[in-house]
Amino acid sequence: MPDVFAGRFELIDPVGSGGAGTVWRAWDRRLDRLCAAKVLRQRHAGALLRFVREQGLRLEHPNVLSPYSWAAEDDQALLAMDLVGGGSLSHLVADFGALPERYAAELLAQVLTALEHVHGAGVVHRDVKPANLLLEATGTALPVLRLSDFGIAFLLGEPRLTQQGAVVGTPGFVAPEVLAGEPPGVAQDLYAAGVTGWQLLTGEEPPPAGPLPPRLEGSAGRTVWDVVEGLVRVDPAQRTSSATAALKALAPALADPLQLPAHTTDGELIEVFNHLPSLPPPYEALPAPPQPNANPPEQTHESSRVGPASNSGRRRLVLAGVAGVAAAGVVAVLLLNGSGGGGSPSPGSAPTTASTSTRKPSVTPETIPTGPVTPAPNPQVTLGGSCGWQEAGGIETTADGTRVECRQQGSSYRWVKAG
Repeated sequence: MPDVFAGRFELIDPVGSGGAGTVWRAWDRRLDRLCAAKVLRQRHAGALLRFVREQGLRLEHPNVLSPYSWAAEDDQALLAMDLVGGGSLSHLVADFGALPERYAAELLAQVLTALEHVHGAGVVHRDVKPANLLLEATGTALPVLRLSDFGIAFLLGEPRLTQQGAVVGTPGFVAPEVLAGEPPGVAQDLYAAGVTGWQLLTGEEPPPAGPLPPRLEGSAGRTVWDVVEGLVRVDPAQRTSSATAALKALAPALADPLQLPAHTTDGELIEVFNHLPSLPPPYEALPAPPQPNANPPEQTHESSRVGPASNSGRRRLVLAGVAGVAAAGVVAVLLLNGSGGGGSPSPGSAPTTASTSTRKPSVTPETIPTGPVTPAPNPQVTLGGSCGWQEAGGIETTADGTRVECRQQGSSYRWVKAG
């Protein structure tokens, strides 16, 4: 039988992991649907406040993947969101290399459309990159992209959760002004979108530091390359000013319909296939999640506004009221219980779940440093010792200073030496 989180989410199998936690394919008992469940790994206060912020985002857009619910149990927290099975842009580039310009233009337009909505809601993503741009498994039909992972997103006008001068992001996609210590802003997302466009066109990884190599020979006058060049200018004052402006500049490249199925320059068929393994028994008979409309009628890549974005009707940020009070309870529970060894829930614990709230927080949280990367030695953790499924992917330090990671070993989970 699968582990059940907070009496609601049946954790079927892990499908990914990252710095913030492990992502599971799960069955939502309340909504009778498959979902992706991100189980929070870190336990220090800065990470918990980021969890509060991420669960508070309700950005409703076909190109954005944000949580639809959350739950907490003992010293663990979970974010639930749509299950997207087509891999990411990183997988697509790894599989097919440099993409045809019209295909790359379609994907870049969807990235910019997502950022137009996100920025209009007063949010800076801060980690736009191919690995965070997930794809629906549309096969050879029109690709559908979704911007994901708002774990380090910044709400304009809100306190920062990192120390002044701290740099967050992925090398190669971090804007020069961020490396220079400038505060977060939409310009850094636009730069990262430009680097993503460059990678789609070249099939290469960007250099971890320094400017991008010059555009490919023979690309002069090509609209997609012109848009990318405008997005990656070193000086943010000279950079394309908004996602809306970039979409307008990209419009000529989108004028002709994308010919499908598409092929690479050497004739290989481009296909966004399902990357998820088959469901294990007894879940294999479950209905598949609804597939997105590959060409939604409202998504034309044309901006519906000319002036600055209005918060009315576009902002779906929920970080207070009932959610704020409940999230504060989550932080308190996790901080109180986080010093324990993790593992299975205690018999007397009461699971906590929450849904969308629309009230503002009554108290503004203070900036809290994120703490050291290497955890302090934990005498309860030993190399080869057992750990709980909730800690899968978690990093700890043993009493003798060995860094260990909780990994699945057959039917159990054990602490093994971290790579």
